[in-house]
Amino acid sequence: MIYLDFSLIELHTIEKIIDIELKDFNIEKQNIKCIILDSWILTGKNAIKILNKICELYTDIPLVVMQTIEDSQFFGSSNIESINREFEILHLLALPRGHVRKVVSEYNKKRHIGDENDVIIKVTDDLDVLNIHRTPLNCLTLLKVAENFFDKSPINRTVMLENIMTILFNMEEIPNYKIRPDLKDCTYVLGYFSEKMIRNENYIFTRDYFLKELKQFCSDQLMDIEVEVVFDVLFVNNIIIKRNGSYCFRFSYWLYFFAANRMHHDDNFLKYIFTDKRYVSFPEIIEFYTGIDRRREDALIIFINDMKEICDIVNLKVGLPIEMNPYKFIKWNPTPESLEKVKNDISEKVLNSNLPDSVKDHYADKYYDYSKPYNQTIHSILQEYSLVVLMQSIKASSRALRNSDFVKPEIRRELLSEIFKGWEQMSRVLIALTPLLALNGRAAFDGAAFCLYGNFGDTIEKKINSIIQNVPFNVIQWYKNDLFSHKIGPLLFNQIKNETNELKKHEMINLLIYERPRNWELYVQNYIGAISKNSFYLYDILQTLKIEYRYGFISPKIKFDISYLIKMCLAKHEIGGVIPSKTIINKVPDSVLPERSIDSD
Repeated sequence: MIYLDFSLIELHTIEKIIDIELKDFNIEKQNIKCIILDSWILTGKNAIKILNKICELYTDIPLVVMQTIEDSQFFGSSNIESINREFEILHLLALPRGHVRKVVSEYNKKRHIGDENDVIIKVTDDLDVLNIHRTPLNCLTLLKVAENFFDKSPINRTVMLENIMTILFNMEEIPNYKIRPDLKDCTYVLGYFSEKMIRNENYIFTRDYFLKELKQFCSDQLMDIEVEVVFDVLFVNNIIIKRNGSYCFRFSYWLYFFAANRMHHDDNFLKYIFTDKRYVSFPEIIEFYTGIDRRREDALIIFINDMKEICDIVNLKVGLPIEMNPYKFIKWNPTPESLEKVKNDISEKVLNSNLPDSVKDHYADKYYDYSKPYNQTIHSILQEYSLVVLMQSIKASSRALRNSDFVKPEIRRELLSEIFKGWEQMSRVLIALTPLLALNGRAAFDGAAFCLYGNFGDTIEKKINSIIQNVPFNVIQWYKNDLFSHKIGPLLFNQIKNETNELKKHEMINLLIYERPRNWELYVQNYIGAISKNSFYLYDILQTLKIEYRYGFISPKIKFDISYLIKMCLAKHEIGGVIPSKTIINKVPDSVLPERSIDSD
C-alpha cells in the first residue's frame, strides 16, 4: 500500500514520490495493492489533474481518496464529472454515542477520570455545546483535559478552553530556538484580533495580515511576542485552518473564546457587544465572558432589563391574554368534552388577540391550505415581535446565569425569573401555533421554524391534543442545557417555592426531574401532593419520570427515587388527597415500572 499526502506532491513529482516510497519499503511496482491519497482538496492546485494522473498511471490498482471538504460544502454535490474513474462516495460522519463510549471506556481504563456514564455525558455535552464533530481526536482532546480538570457539571467551559490552550502552548513541537509564548499574552492579542473580525464581520484572513496586525498591536502595547509562533501553534493544532488560500478559525467557539477575553479587557468592545443586543448573535461569547470570573454582575443586569423588554414586546403585540392556559382543561384521561374546551379556549384567545387577521383566518378556517401566505405573514410577525431575539436572549441569559455563582443572590433570582417568563412566552406562542402545526405539520418562516417530528395522531383533533401536551417538553429540551448546572439547584428551589404561575412551575419541576440536583426528589414529592389527581400536570410528571426511568443513565439510588415517585403519581391518581402515605405507595406493584432500555448509541 502506498500513502500519498496531497499537500506534499506536485503534478510533475507524482511518479518520483511513488518510486521513493517503493524504494523505502523495498516493494516492487507490480506489488502495489492500493494507493491512498490523503488530504485531497477539490479546490487545491492541480487537484483534478493530479488525481487523474494517478488514475492513468495505476488503472487497475484500488485508489482511496481522502477528500477534505468544508462544512458548508458537505451537503452540496461532489464535482466528480471530470475525474477519469468512478468512485464509490462514502462520508466519514460523527461517531455515534456507542462509539464515543468505546473511546471513553478504553481511555478511562488507562487513566481513570470518573464514572464512565458521567464522563460520556460530559464529553458528548461539551462536543455539542462547542459545536464540534464527534471525532476520536476531539474526544481524546476533551478526555486529556478531563484528566486533571474533570467536573461533570457543564460549567465552566471557559476554564476548559483555557486548559486546552495550556496543553497546546506547552507542547514539545515548539522549536527550542523559539520563545515559548505566554498563554495569557496570546489570549490577550488574539482577543484583539477577534474583535477586529467581529466588528468588520470578516472572518477570513491571510497569514501576512495576521502577522502584520498582531505585530502592530504588540508594538502599540509594548509587548514582546513572537507572533509567528502563535500562528504556527494555532495552525498545527487546527485551531485555524487554511481555506481557499486564506485562513479562518476551524471552530467558531475559539473566536468567541478570544472575543470574550477581549470584552474582559476592553470596555469599548464590551459596550459594543451589549449595545443593540448584538450579543443575541453570539450567546457563546456571553457564556465565555461570564465564565472568566463568574461575577459579571454588569452582564446580568443588562440581561434582566433586555429580557423584560423583549418579553413585554412579544406579549403586548401578540395580545394573548395572560390567563390563557389550556392545560387546566386537560385531564389525566381527557374526554371529548375536555378536548373541545381546549380547542375552544385556544381559538377564542387567538381570535381576540392582536395577531394579524391573516393568522386569525387560519384558526377560523383551518381546513384550507394557507401555507404560502402563512409563511409570509409569520415572517412579518416575527420581525415585529422579535421572537428570534427572544429565543436567543433566553439562551444567552441562561448561560450567563449558569456561570454567575458569585453575583448577588437578588440579581440572580431576578434574572432566573425573567428566563422562566421567556420560557412561558415561548410556550404560549407554540400553543397559539398549534392548529397550524396540526394542519400543515410545520410552521415555517424566516428566522425560525417549527415542525412535527413523530406520530401525533391521524386526525386534526388528536394532533392538537398531542401537540399541546408536548409544548412544555419541547421548551424544556431547547433551553435546559443552557441554564442548568448542579450548582444552580438552590436558586431553582427558591424560584419553585415562590412561583405562582402553574405552567412555569410545572416546567421547573420537569427540569428538576431531567437534571436532578441534590434533594430534587423532595420538591417533586411536594409538587405531586399539591396538584389535582386528574390533572394534566400529574399525568405529564408521570410520563417524564417514566422516560427517565427507562432511558436515563441513573445510579441505583436515583433509580429507586424515580420508581418511588412513579408509584406516588399512580397512588395519588387513584386515591387523591395530598401526598399518599409510604404504606400505600409501597403497595403499588413493580409491574407498573417501565422496562429499562438504555440506548448506548
